[in-house]
Amino acid sequence: MAQQSQRIVITREDIERLVEERNSLAALLDVVRQNLALVTQSINELRSAKDMLTLLSKGGVQDTYAGVGGGVFIKASPTQGEKVLVGVGANYVIEMDIPYAINYIDERIKEFEDLRSKLEAQSADIAKRITDIDNFLLYISAALRQQQQTR
Repeated sequence: MAQQSQRIVITREDIERLVEERNSLAALLDVVRQNLALVTQSINELRSAKDMLTLLSKGGVQDTYAGVGGGVFIKASPTQGEKVLVGVGANYVIEMDIPYAINYIDERIKEFEDLRSKLEAQSADIAKRITDIDNFLLYISAALRQQQQTR
């Protein structure tokens, strides 16, 4: 049985669509990576807050500086059993005991870590699709060059 060579027809419009898809995916990848950076920053801030609250709960902090906004800090001396205000979103804060605040922060860290995992997977999928398109476009380009040289 003789093998027939197949001929694949790629139009200029097909190539333009691939290039547009690649450019859209590259822009989406930038957004996903920006979101990843924000999520990672949030995780780091929450871990720092948790570490400070843990020190406070053990009486390991005598004096500290507390942020009052706008990059301004005041000296603070925490007392044992003191409550803390925790932002819960939409400009709302709730007064909590330190152990409860630590548990709340742990839950938030878990939520952000789950989100980070999803964003990392999405980023990898998008990057793979971009690579696949790039490789296909390179293949088309090489095939066109070869075709032009044989003429």
